Amino acid sequence: MCRMLAYLGNNILLSKLLLIPEHSLEKQAWQPKELRETKLNADGFGFSWYTEGNSDAYRYRNILPIWNDNNLFALSNSMQRPLWLAIARSATEGLSVTLDNTPPFIHRQWCFMHNGYLSNFETSIREKIRNELSAEYASLIKGCTDSEYIFALLMQLLNENTPVVAIQKCMKIITTIMGKNRALLNIILSDGVQIYATRHAINGESPSLYYANNTLEFGLDNQLISSEKLNNETNWSALEEHEIVILQNNHTIQKIKL
Repeated sequence: MCRMLAYLGNNILLSKLLLIPEHSLEKQAWQPKELRETKLNADGFGFSWYTEGNSDAYRYRNILPIWNDNNLFALSNSMQRPLWLAIARSATEGLSVTLDNTPPFIHRQWCFMHNGYLSNFETSIREKIRNELSAEYASLIKGCTDSEYIFALLMQLLNENTPVVAIQKCMKIITTIMGKNRALLNIILSDGVQIYATRHAINGESPSLYYANNTLEFGLDNQLISSEKLNNETNWSALEEHEIVILQNNHTIQKIKL
């Protein structure tokens, strides 16, 4: 289980999301309020951004806990962008803490994060997902996490589908593969223009995930998705289970059922 967030709006320093809020991502990593199946998110972290004139996603990752990265204060107070994605990792038992296993995962313009797990992944589910992948998209997998296998499957589906349809098809394939096994599938995806998020589970209860529109702490015209509320403002709402939420540059939030 992980803690993750996404921001879309006016240019904002990364520190305004990761370090400064009352319940920032850094604080969620060591003192989460709504983490059910573990106590800490200490198995690395990462964040992603986009640059002007280039559609590719970029990322920074570290296998250290977010509170132990001595570079983060300087980085987060010198980087200012209109779109951010970030995650603090809690590794599923049996999946090692390595850089290749550390999210976010990126491919061309796409950035992907996953909070949850696929039960029995190593014993049976991994091979079933791999069987769905072409050689081209199987080659995207550098680590051994269930998250990266979901990422590769979604990237393959995005090759021929819109993001919403790709997410819907991805969830249907995983549902078939999982059978009676449990899967927690909170996902955040971005192409650098829009942000897509799901709060979803198979044979279980979805992890927490919230969205907010025009939160005062972050200035005008901002939209956020976060595993836990970053502050006590009243405009946070829980995502409905089994729903895709889309954050868009016109500052509207669109909701579509999976």
